Amino acid sequence: MKLKSACLALSTLALTPLSAQASEYDYNFYGSLRVMVEEAKHDNGDSFKDAVSRIGVNGSHDLGNGMQAFAKYELSVDVAEGELGSDTGNDARQAYVGLSTDYGSLTLGRYWSSFYNAIGYAPDQLWVHSAPVYYTLDWDYRIGKSVMYTTPDMNGVQVSALYSDEREQGQLATTWQASNNLKLAAGYIDDADNNDSVGLAAYYTGSGYYLNAMLMDKDNQGRGIDLIGGISADKHLYTAGVSSFEDRSGSDNDFDALILAYQYNLHPKVKLWVEAKAWDGVLYGVEDSNLIALGMNYDF
Repeated sequence: MKLKSACLALSTLALTPLSAQASEYDYNFYGSLRVMVEEAKHDNGDSFKDAVSRIGVNGSHDLGNGMQAFAKYELSVDVAEGELGSDTGNDARQAYVGLSTDYGSLTLGRYWSSFYNAIGYAPDQLWVHSAPVYYTLDWDYRIGKSVMYTTPDMNGVQVSALYSDEREQGQLATTWQASNNLKLAAGYIDDADNNDSVGLAAYYTGSGYYLNAMLMDKDNQGRGIDLIGGISADKHLYTAGVSSFEDRSGSDNDFDALILAYQYNLHPKVKLWVEAKAWDGVLYGVEDSNLIALGMNYDF
């Protein structure tokens, strides 16, 4: 009932016109509804699945003197089942408020972490099946009960620091725009269970193509690398990725993975795609398998 009420409130807010007295407000109701048909060698279950859909509302308010307030509330949606919410219990993907000034921004709530924004995003370029090393080592990429400070751009350098009371975890990440084509990043996670993480990432963008790389090492868990690159041509995007992981938890969960993908942009708001992944070793608890998924996204 609470979830349905939240969704109704978001819809009502989106349909309410702004008054003249509130012209300094800016908000947006948005969503991305995604569904896929997936065939996996290791899975005999339902092949018709949601592909990480979401709806949300974000807004900002100019407070004057260079200060701005902002907020976002984003819900998980299951298009395949026709349901709101997530099986994990975290129905809100993101829920935060914040302030920004010329000296940076302060964000409080649940959101993409400093480490993910700098490091994890580099290989996470597909809709569902990319960045297997990153997601093996860091499932808590959206962290609740958190406060995050991000500096303004300082001649191409930006620093972000986060502390989460939910995880008793601190993070520090830095990005450097080395040139028009190249961005470099480094990040660190100080975890309460002493399984600290370090990561390095590189983003390279050329004319009609990109190549990203991530190296991550987590104490007592493992280390590995994700590489991904894509070539775009008109409405087409071709992507390939390789990953390699060395397990150090004692579970012998090493793996090597290959990812291939194709996307057709039918419209700026509509995308058709196919993603295929095969791996040797143990990935997400599954040994020596492969899968293929065909999906469609509608954004608004």
